[in-house]
Amino acid sequence: MESFEGSLHGREGSFNFVRSATTSGSARTAEFFTIAPSSGTGALAGIHGSGGTTVDADGTHRIWFDCQLG
Repeated sequence: MESFEGSLHGREGSFNFVRSATTSGSARTAEFFTIAPSSGTGALAGIHGSGGTTVDADGTHRIWFDCQLG
């Protein structure tokens, strides 16, 4: 479980999310990513959805969210 605190779409708050994946070198399979239900605070209360992780060629990990705000 990980936490996000900041701003999404101009709304400030925080929420928790769970992510995992199987990796082999640069290949990622069986990725699972979900925003923990009822974990949103502040203006992010009611957030729900999923997301994912991409890895740049230099190894930088970037997280993206596909979410709806309640």
